[in-house]
Amino acid sequence: MATHAPTAELRPATSTRIVSLQAVLVPLASLLVAFSLVGAGVRLLIVVALPTFAIGAMHHRLPRPSAAAVALLLGVLALGAGLIVRGNLLVVAGVLYLLAGISRGWGMNRGRRRRRAWANRLLAVVGAVFVGFFVVFPTLFAVDLLGKPRAPIDQAALGLPHTRVTFPAADGVRLSGWYVPSRNGAAIVLVHGGGGDREGTILHARMLAKAGYGVLLYDARGRGESAGHENAAGWEWDRDVHGAVSFLTRRGIDHVGLLGLSTGAEAVVTEAASDKRVDAVVADGLQARTAADASRLRFGDRISIEPSFAVAGIAIRLARGETQPRPLIDVVHAVARTRPLLLIATIAFERQIDRVFTRGTRAQLWQLPASAHTKGLRDQPVAYAGRVLSVFDQALLRK
Repeated sequence: MATHAPTAELRPATSTRIVSLQAVLVPLASLLVAFSLVGAGVRLLIVVALPTFAIGAMHHRLPRPSAAAVALLLGVLALGAGLIVRGNLLVVAGVLYLLAGISRGWGMNRGRRRRRAWANRLLAVVGAVFVGFFVVFPTLFAVDLLGKPRAPIDQAALGLPHTRVTFPAADGVRLSGWYVPSRNGAAIVLVHGGGGDREGTILHARMLAKAGYGVLLYDARGRGESAGHENAAGWEWDRDVHGAVSFLTRRGIDHVGLLGLSTGAEAVVTEAASDKRVDAVVADGLQARTAADASRLRFGDRISIEPSFAVAGIAIRLARGETQPRPLIDVVHAVARTRPLLLIATIAFERQIDRVFTRGTRAQLWQLPASAHTKGLRDQPVAYAGRVLSVFDQALLRK
């Protein structure tokens, strides 16, 4: 009996220490999440920090299965968000949440009948898949849209004579970019893709400048050296395009074209739909930015894509307070009624949705199935330049 007594005495003590540790992990992780949001704005503190504080305070009162599930969910979200935004505090918080969830849930089925235990495990797996598809992926998708870190701008990267410029967007956000002067009296606004910056349009700038066009390429709000908050879905990027067109018109440029890549493609058609100063538009990589856009896909694609856009849209509205833009099919039709519009589509999803957007309009759709997203110029430089320049030459140089 003397041999077994120490072990019997250690078990309750060990169990007590584990319970005490669990009670600390979640509040500590919640505190780290709040600290990581300092400086990110009042809205994010209200939307994210306050709920995590509440969870940290109430977590120990939840039933064991619920407590484990909540901690694991928060762990995956915090860890994923931390890796996306490169936030060390979020990564540590995610690890702490996961440790709390694993320790809280470990051994919950001990002592139960085998059939009941396996039924519980099966339900947990099904629930995890459901939550992953409808909560985790869309939420981290929204984090990626809103929080991807900026990269420094290489001021020597353009390789063309140019001027460093700044100008205001339609709502006053200060934007930074490069302007290559026009040699033919016309100019093109270039808009990069989501998560990128002006350097992503350098190849296009060189192509246009070689043909004599003035080129304005800039960092969208929240990217590169521009002010403002990022939203790589581009919900407010048309305001930036409006400011870019105004910059050109103030310099005496009366013939203006727009060329956008990916999110930039969505921004240029949105602005052109309401801006009569724009004479022609090329949209390379137009896809979808809201659930309304995704609803135009085939049913099989809709059920896998539309829910993610819907949840991500809710997250964007909560985090940024931005209003969803008009459906892309509406702005494509509006532009195509009055001006030349060329859509360039590469990957399958893009080709499918662009066919829907352009059906019944005068817009041109050029499909490049052998190229990756927005890589048509890189893969087919001669054909790409010929197709794009023909649109701009006919619309901007004949006036």
